[in-house]
Amino acid sequence: GGGGVDPARKERLRTALVKKLLSKYHPGIADSKTERLVNSEVDRLMSMTKVTEDDLHAVENKVRRQSNDEIAFIVTNPFKNVTSFKSGAADEWAAMNDMVVRAGFEADSRKSLQVLKGKQEFKRLLDEQISEAEARKSKEKREKEEESQRVLGDVKAYVAAMDKKKKDQYILFDKIRKDREEEMQQTRTRHETALKAKREEEAEESRLRQREQQKEFERLQQKKKTDADKMRKWKLENERNLAEKERLRQVQHKEDLDFSRKAQKALDDAEARRLEDLRILNEKMKAKEKYGEILGASNAAHEAEDEARMVKIQNEAKRKAESQYKERLQREHQKKIEVRQTLDKQVMEQEQRKKEEKEAMLRQSDMFKKQAAEAMAEDKRKLQRRRDAQEEYRMQLEDQLRHDVKLRPARELMMSEVGRKMIKSFVPPPIESQFCIVPGKGDGG
Repeated sequence: GGGGVDPARKERLRTALVKKLLSKYHPGIADSKTERLVNSEVDRLMSMTKVTEDDLHAVENKVRRQSNDEIAFIVTNPFKNVTSFKSGAADEWAAMNDMVVRAGFEADSRKSLQVLKGKQEFKRLLDEQISEAEARKSKEKREKEEESQRVLGDVKAYVAAMDKKKKDQYILFDKIRKDREEEMQQTRTRHETALKAKREEEAEESRLRQREQQKEFERLQQKKKTDADKMRKWKLENERNLAEKERLRQVQHKEDLDFSRKAQKALDDAEARRLEDLRILNEKMKAKEKYGEILGASNAAHEAEDEARMVKIQNEAKRKAESQYKERLQREHQKKIEVRQTLDKQVMEQEQRKKEEKEAMLRQSDMFKKQAAEAMAEDKRKLQRRRDAQEEYRMQLEDQLRHDVKLRPARELMMSEVGRKMIKSFVPPPIESQFCIVPGKGDGG
């Protein structure tokens, strides 16, 4: 709606919407509340500035409820109550009788005027014609009454047939509903059985998974225990190796000290022998000063050479001892580094295993959550599908009832086709042909 919409286009839209709603929800009776509601609701929509899809659905649901009420009234009440209360159909037999009576009255009036204007010699012939006309009227009236009785019998037979059809439809609908309920019960039973089997299968899978996790946990514990045993054995073996190395080093150090002592003793013995030789030579060379000086110089050179050799041996022994001490410190430091690296590796491996176990438990938890969410979503989808099916089934029943009411033939609400043809073809005879004397036809010939 809106101020800028073409009035002709707006009227076409209104007509199309009214036609669409009436074609779908009209109960099939004249001047129905559904028709009036459709017109009023469509007028209200046309007056709105903006019409949404929710507004259209609300109007359609309102019209459907009103149509369902009228359909229920038509289906659950006798035909005569419906026609008298809702249809607005006219009693055309009474109208036809009234029209015949009026025609008779007019004929009588004209006849009286003609009689007053006629002459006395035409009175006998006029009375005969009146008698013939009354006999003809009586005959027509009897024929009409017989036809009315036949039509009434046809209407009663049709009403009885329709009542029987309704009963059969009620029985059929009840059977369909029972079959539907039985099918839904079977479906529900199958669903419960499948759900129970699925739950049992999931429980079995959960138990298997728990057993596998328990086995994995026991395997990890056994592995940890094995690793701890290996670590303890390696530590003991390493300690034994270190103790053996330390013993060997002590033995080597002792041998080196013994060698140093032996070397020092050998040097001391050589020095003593040298001093003894010098003393002997000094005693022998006292007489010869020159020879003594030469010999003293030679002895000093030997002494200096021996002293340098002894210092060199001592320095080498000191360097060897310092090198062995540094090697021992290096071995101990390397041992500490290896032990620290081994411990760090074990700690890292343990942290990695803990992390992997935590990730596996998180993945398992996510999988369980996902399975639970999928199961809940599937249950919701099945419930919604069941609700949609029930809603669709209910709407099909409503449409079927509405269609059945619309298919009622016209003689339920109006007179028969024979009666309509009689009224359409009824033409009152001219007054002159009924009451005037025609020369040569005084005796009905």
